[in-house]
Amino acid sequence: MPPLERIFEHRVSERSILRPGTRFRATGGPLYKLADGTEVPLGARGPFVFRALLKRGSCQLIEAADREGNTAILHIGGRRKRATPEIVTRPYRIKSVIRKNTKPRRK
Repeated sequence: MPPLERIFEHRVSERSILRPGTRFRATGGPLYKLADGTEVPLGARGPFVFRALLKRGSCQLIEAADREGNTAILHIGGRRKRATPEIVTRPYRIKSVIRKNTKPRRK
């Protein structure tokens, strides 16, 4: 098994880079499939604060803090094994980086 690599910068798009302390939103995540075919989301809720990118082989995970300050591990790329056949291991997609408002509010 390859060693776990911890990276403190992740480029999301051409303009967006996640660094420690950057706030972002993510969609997707794992699902639980019921016997009748209904899918129940198991994903963590955001917004998140980026801490680090964890890489092991082709698997990419983001270590982040959720809105309550708890640590959340978000699978964003690579292959991942299922814990049970009912769980669909769907990766998260980083939807947007939350920017600070630089313009003053209009009254």
